[in-house]
Amino acid sequence: MIAALRVLYALLGVTAIAICLSIVILGPSATAASFEALFDTLTDTPHFRTGAWPATMDSELRFYAPFWGVYGLILLYIARGLPAKLGWVPPTAGLFFAGGMGRVLSYVAVGPPHPFFVLLMIIELLLPIIFLALWRAAKARS
Repeated sequence: MIAALRVLYALLGVTAIAICLSIVILGPSATAASFEALFDTLTDTPHFRTGAWPATMDSELRFYAPFWGVYGLILLYIARGLPAKLGWVPPTAGLFFAGGMGRVLSYVAVGPPHPFFVLLMIIELLLPIIFLALWRAAKARS
């Protein structure tokens, strides 16, 4: 259980840092466009593309991206220190779930985004449940 949790936390941590850097350096429009194109290619289904994002949205997301990057660093810190840092799993899983709920609210309030972002929403709602299940099993073995 610890090994699986360590791998998942490390993968999410590295992913969060990479996305942070992409958003800050390339911008949110380019980052989203790249992932939308990759999703469309892998699923062999064309979808609408988001296109250029307004300057205010670009500014806002470049501001928040470092917080996502720090979250990734925290996950790597936890992954490296498991099982001693098991107490960090519920709050970090809850934070990730809250991000997924933000996507749900956006979906309801504004409408569906590109399917890639719907996939992210599903991952952000399910992965914390997996984290907590692994955490619970790891605690039971300790």
